[in-house]
Amino acid sequence: MRLAFALFAASVLGIASSAENAAHDARTRHSLQGMVCAVVGKEGVREIGADGNRQRGASDAITVDDRMHLGSCTKAFTATLAAVLVADGAIKWDSTVWDVLGKSNPTVNQAWREVTLEQLLRHRGGAPADPNATDWNAAFSCRGSPRECRTAFVHAMLGRKTAQPPGLYAYSNQGYALAGHMLEVAAGEDYEALLMRRVLAPLGITHAGFGPPSKSVATSPKGHDKLGAPLDIDNPSAIAPAGTLHMPLGDWAKFVAFHLGASPPKELEGAARLLEPLHAPSKQAPHEALGWATATREWGGAVLTHTGSNTKWYCAAWLSPEKGFAVLAATNQGGDRAERACDEACAQMIRALPGESGAK
Repeated sequence: MRLAFALFAASVLGIASSAENAAHDARTRHSLQGMVCAVVGKEGVREIGADGNRQRGASDAITVDDRMHLGSCTKAFTATLAAVLVADGAIKWDSTVWDVLGKSNPTVNQAWREVTLEQLLRHRGGAPADPNATDWNAAFSCRGSPRECRTAFVHAMLGRKTAQPPGLYAYSNQGYALAGHMLEVAAGEDYEALLMRRVLAPLGITHAGFGPPSKSVATSPKGHDKLGAPLDIDNPSAIAPAGTLHMPLGDWAKFVAFHLGASPPKELEGAARLLEPLHAPSKQAPHEALGWATATREWGGAVLTHTGSNTKWYCAAWLSPEKGFAVLAATNQGGDRAERACDEACAQMIRALPGESGAK
């Protein structure tokens, strides 16, 4: 009630929140189209603000309720779905590609057969950093269901040797497409529906979808390239587990609050007990967690972070489970200026927190 009253009072009095200030300052400084920022605690959104427009040349202002593209921040959702299924006993962290896919794809190259789900979620499964050009073109032209396109994409990759020995780190969207396919095969349900039913719905996330936000709601903000030209496109549905999710920041905050240690809904109690292995950093550099990067910061202790972009959108998340807060920033534009703006907005929100005088 105190939080709700504070937000109401700020609105009535015209007092801008730190999130609104961060969105305005970073967006205008870097000449972006629109930006939404939020400060999150275990209770959910503490502050949220938006600044700018949904599309260059249009007068519609971007709002805090608009869906924003999360890009590679989707990976944390996929890793969380894996934890749900591990808690169920439907799959294990050490389940191998051959264990899960051998029956449906007996031609899996020998190099892939002992690769585990956890290795894939840590980008250590041998998947290529860049997709095979033929596979990528086929994924873009695929007109089947997302699962059919993903199956074809994954099977083609598994027909060749791994790009590097399993165990070595290589950030890979392809590895997450494979991990997502393992989850949908193990559960007997398409990845997209599975994520909605097992993770998003229990958290009360009701305005999510895959692909450009305008695919779900026509009036949503449009993506823009690094020069600010509207270009509302996305990566192929084959790699949805790696980076095609969209939702408003208020919904994203519900997921982030879960990772901060909020009391989980009954359906996610099993996954909540697995937050420690989800967040545990690898012993080898770059010390990645499952679906997250890790770092140590004076303002937050051991923190989790990730960024996401399909080159037409950009977003960033910084979480401090130790202190129970997080900051989020998202813009409907890609490129270096968008990256800098999101970083600066997150730092500004952290500096505005009680007791914080600096953020790097």
